[in-house]
Amino acid sequence: MFLLTQWKLWLAGALIAGVLGGVWYVRDLQSKVTRLKDQAATAEQQATNNAEAVHAVDTYHQTTTIIREKADNAISDVQSAPGSDAPLDPDFRARLCAGLASVRGSPICTDNPAPSDVP
Repeated sequence: MFLLTQWKLWLAGALIAGVLGGVWYVRDLQSKVTRLKDQAATAEQQATNNAEAVHAVDTYHQTTTIIREKADNAISDVQSAPGSDAPLDPDFRARLCAGLASVRGSPICTDNPAPSDVP
């Protein structure tokens, strides 16, 4: 009878240990799933940030290219205009420099005017 009672205790202990082991295993799996979901959300956010940064750099490059093309076209138009090789009247140049300096907020002309063939 003692062996039969002891056998039931061992079975009950094994069942309790099995249940506790199962609970521990399920909780471990749940924590792994939560951690993996967090990592996936972080990766998705980083991918979104990267895409926005690439778009910003592309927009900047495109805008800079357009500005440079317009500036090059304007320089070409001015340099190819009739009379562009003639020196400016000193009074006109002084007024032009003062007007540009007031718009720019800093002096734009030096005392040594560049030759007419220098952009």
